[in-house]
Amino acid sequence: MRQFFTRSHRFLWAVGTSYFVQSAWSVLIIWRVMEESHSVLWMAAALVLGFLADIVVGIMGPQKGGGKNIAHIVLAQAMVLLLASVVASQSLAGLMLIAGLNGWLAGRIAPLLQAHLTRHTSVSSLRRASRGYELGSRTGMLLGPVAAGWALARVPFSLVLIGFSGLLVVEAVALRTLDTQGVVQSEADGGARSWPRFVATVKFVAREPFLGVALGVRGLNNFLWPAFTLGVPLLVLQQWHQGSLGYGVLRSVWGFSTILGTLWLVPRIRGSLGKFYFVSWMFTGLGFVLLALSPSYAWAVAAAIVGAVASPAVHVALDTYIGENVPQHAHAHVFAFQQFVMSGLGAVGLGIMGLIYQQWQPADVLSITGGFMVVAAVVGLARYSRKLGSPANIPAASDR
Repeated sequence: MRQFFTRSHRFLWAVGTSYFVQSAWSVLIIWRVMEESHSVLWMAAALVLGFLADIVVGIMGPQKGGGKNIAHIVLAQAMVLLLASVVASQSLAGLMLIAGLNGWLAGRIAPLLQAHLTRHTSVSSLRRASRGYELGSRTGMLLGPVAAGWALARVPFSLVLIGFSGLLVVEAVALRTLDTQGVVQSEADGGARSWPRFVATVKFVAREPFLGVALGVRGLNNFLWPAFTLGVPLLVLQQWHQGSLGYGVLRSVWGFSTILGTLWLVPRIRGSLGKFYFVSWMFTGLGFVLLALSPSYAWAVAAAIVGAVASPAVHVALDTYIGENVPQHAHAHVFAFQQFVMSGLGAVGLGIMGLIYQQWQPADVLSITGGFMVVAAVVGLARYSRKLGSPANIPAASDR
């Protein structure tokens, strides 16, 4: 029993570290590009490169690209950040290419970690294990942005990247003690071609009563999400008159609120976890609207809490449903397809939002997109409720 908890803690620590570094990187790259270019279009382009990498992973599968286990992929990511510490002071375009390469590696790691969790967890423990994963990832998301904002204000950019690279090396050492080789090898499916497997995954998701609707709503909302990604830094600077630390703190408040939701709200959901998935998106849309209407930084912090507190239900509902209803050998492919939907539509949204922000004020864009999110969630909930009531569809265990 003691050995089980030790291995479990090592895994969750690795999850938290991975999300810590990646969330810190998202702050570092967007702030660095904004400082160097002062252009929303360049900011959007830097983020699009990372999203395009997720699209490639979604089509090819997370096992493609080398590495016998997850630890090897994490080490490769550490080397990429070391390279970025050299390139950062030489070329903005080179730094953006590094962002794409880092996004590809991070895009492979996330679904493999999720698949490792579901492969080593019994069905009866999936909801609790998913909450643990969510807690680890959200803790990393909480600490990463504020650490990045603090470091940017005090330490040269290249040294910040070297420090985060060192953390990834420690994470890789922790993952080496776990059996992560099996999930990478099993997902390879004996060399099955990527495109047919991708098409089969799409068809499987489309047939599922929950996954099809849930990922449709998530895809639309990820298309709208760049209104937050691009708009909040502009609001921090122009409307609330804060610097990089203020931006990092606001991002971390969002992350802290998701941890609060994981620890307090999600365990209290006694009814349909699937239905609450859509309710959580309503809260997020409302948070966007309140952020846009915030007259001061303090009000913006309160709005971030409202928008984020219910969001863990999105991830716990999807992870639990996949673990209960998807064949084990296909877990990482479905997780990667989820990432594909999020990043593919997110990339398109970044391009469009980048153009919109050339003409519209950030507060206006954020309030409109928040309203669309609420409407999409309401429609998704109604559609899923109808499917759930159909005699042909049996609710998942998480919905009973």
